[in-house]
Amino acid sequence: MSQPVRKPASRNGDLAAIHMAQKKLGLSKEDAQALKLGITGKASAADMTVPQRRMLLAHLCTLQAIAGGKPKPAYTGQRRSLERSAADDHDARWGKARALWALLAKSGAVKVDTDAALTGYVFRQTGLEAWRFLNHHQITKVIESLKLWCSREKVVLK
Repeated sequence: MSQPVRKPASRNGDLAAIHMAQKKLGLSKEDAQALKLGITGKASAADMTVPQRRMLLAHLCTLQAIAGGKPKPAYTGQRRSLERSAADDHDARWGKARALWALLAKSGAVKVDTDAALTGYVFRQTGLEAWRFLNHHQITKVIESLKLWCSREKVVLK
């Protein structure tokens, strides 16, 4: 028995994009077929060639723009909020990390000695925006990295 021929991924992506655009526009099955027939001469997107699928996609995008469909917003470059929760103040491990951060600031290794700066460091180390979202392993990783930083800077831990 011969293996089935696999379709290229771009074909499947085009078909998915066509069906999603039709759904966003709220087209019925009959309306979608009529639209496809009018643009490409084929009622099924699966039977279309690559240029025909791309032409249909372009037309559907134009219809979405006319209908008021919002395009995906562009990347703005704005940072997420790095605010801490009041619940973080009650965590003894936050206090330990904060004390290490203060020692680093006193030695001059850290320029800004604020909770927001420490929260930014935690975000860069773990990818999580708030201390309360960290698990035990991640908290340990942050504290140990601060201790190593202190040892590199020759900061005496009390």
